[in-house]
Amino acid sequence: MVDRKKGSSYPGEKVLFETRPRFAIHLKSTILKLLIIILLAFFFQTMLSAVAVIQNYLVSYIRLPLVEGVSYFLLILILVLFLWALWDLFSWRSTKYLLTDRRVMIKKGITRKKTVYIHFNKIQDISIYQSLLERIFQSGDIKIFGGHEHTQMLLENIPNPVEVDNMINRLIDGEEIGFERYKGPSAKKSIIREYDKKFKR
Repeated sequence: MVDRKKGSSYPGEKVLFETRPRFAIHLKSTILKLLIIILLAFFFQTMLSAVAVIQNYLVSYIRLPLVEGVSYFLLILILVLFLWALWDLFSWRSTKYLLTDRRVMIKKGITRKKTVYIHFNKIQDISIYQSLLERIFQSGDIKIFGGHEHTQMLLENIPNPVEVDNMINRLIDGEEIGFERYKGPSAKKSIIREYDKKFKR
């Protein structure tokens, strides 16, 4: 496995398959953050009212600007959660898994781009891991082990992991996978139909 900041392509190398981690699974923590933001915004006034009651009760003992402090705290918390969720989204958007006719590649990074790859002739073993939730969303993790000790690559939350595993094994054996590069939602309908047919999306 080679780890590089900028991936170099070989002359004549063809990208045969390209995908990203499954959106719903990869960003489940982001969805939770957004739900917390919605709940905090919805109950913001209620929480401040409750704090105001507590402050009125404590005012005879100690003078603390509780309402103002809690307001700032909640606003900062909402902002931090929003920026964190935004970072997660950009991180997902910048992650790509590619199969070329020579190697398996992971490209990722928002501010600092990183490319990790392993050639097919270096692959020794492949393992697939799927939780119950991943099986529901037809995704999973593929761990690829290279020839050297501790050399491994992890494709996290990849869609249709069994089909991708089959494709990698066929490419290791030198077979052609027989369809054009899948470029995402903007691809031609014929390419998408071929992708749907092979991978039952």
